[in-house]
Amino acid sequence: MSWYCYAVAEFAAENPAEGISGLRGSPVSAISGTGLTALASPVPDEEFAETALRENLESLPWLEEIARAHHAVVAEASRRTGVLPLRMATIYQDEQRVREMLAEHSASFAEALRRVRGHAEWGVKVFASLGGPPAPETPAEAPADGRSYLRQRLRQRQTREARATEAAEVAERIEKELAQLSADVHRHRTQDPALTGRADRNILNLACLVPDTGRDRFLARLADLRRSDVAGIEVEVTGPWAPYSFAGTS
Repeated sequence: MSWYCYAVAEFAAENPAEGISGLRGSPVSAISGTGLTALASPVPDEEFAETALRENLESLPWLEEIARAHHAVVAEASRRTGVLPLRMATIYQDEQRVREMLAEHSASFAEALRRVRGHAEWGVKVFASLGGPPAPETPAEAPADGRSYLRQRLRQRQTREARATEAAEVAERIEKELAQLSADVHRHRTQDPALTGRADRNILNLACLVPDTGRDRFLARLADLRRSDVAGIEVEVTGPWAPYSFAGTS
């Protein structure tokens, strides 16, 4: 039997994992050592040992199930105490190896927990509609018509470029404003329409580490930004989340 680790928290007298169910409904345990606690649950070796895990990671349904369970544990634990989410499918052979992991990284874990204590992560995505009207498909029959067609295409391209430039400037302004209201920000890679399910383009994908005491101010400013009168710009906000984007200990 191996142990699946969801997150790391500071050691506390009260068990932050009490009553939480993890993968396959197994109870989540608090494995403590070096002033820290790992939230973990037992998982079967035939599914989570190295070779089996490598194969299972290629299965999208399996990944979705694991991701949902992982997030559910982290989300519930983060409502009780400050946590550092670990990577999905972080597996150790036994409880002793989990304690050794805590000891090996105790200094970096402690520093990361100090950094995120009293904060939550908020996601901010900016979308822009950059497309112009479609070009006419009627072929030119005379040189003058051909020149008109090319001029029209040029104007369309210039309009798209102007919209893209304006959208980039708006995204930069939004990032700067939110950075002033956040303890830290992390810019993620923008998402493809296949992931967003939207026709407009994702031009900014930001994670903001926001102090709990500054939450109302942050959300009020976001509300203003969402009412922006810049044509074709939409701001989407999600959260609060456990600090996934700020849990790095390197």
